[in-house]
This record gives sequence, structure tokens and C-alpha cells, in this order.
Amino acid sequence: MKNIRDDFFDKQNCDRCNSPIPVRIMSWFTNETICIPCSIAEGEIKRALPDNGRHYEGCGYLPKIEKVIS
Repeated sequence: MKNIRDDFFDKQNCDRCNSPIPVRIMSWFTNETICIPCSIAEGEIKRALPDNGRHYEGCGYLPKIEKVIS
């Protein structure tokens, strides 16, 4: 039986933006293999969530964050 993450090291492109990935990172929110820029964007989302997104780990989607302009 093949595990969903068996292809992690075989990925050549980011699952989210399709750019080449010399460094593979597992998404915090989904089971996607993502690139560094997508991981940085996820970090911004995590920091905007309550408790730095701890309760959203593996939730299966990217939470929408409304930016508040002050």
C-alpha cells in the first residue's frame, strides 16, 4: 500500500505554485509539498492566526486572513 507522502522526495515542482523546488517543505496546513516562498507565505498566515496557528495544523486548507489597515 502506497503512503500519500511516498512521493515527497520525488517532487520536482511546488504543489501550490508549480515552481521548481530544490528544497522540499511539507505544508503546515495541507499535505502539499511546497517551495520556500510558499512556506514563507504560510508562515505569515500562521502568525496572523490565534496561537500562531497551532490549532490549524493539518486542517487541509489555507485559512483566509483579513488584513487590518490601521
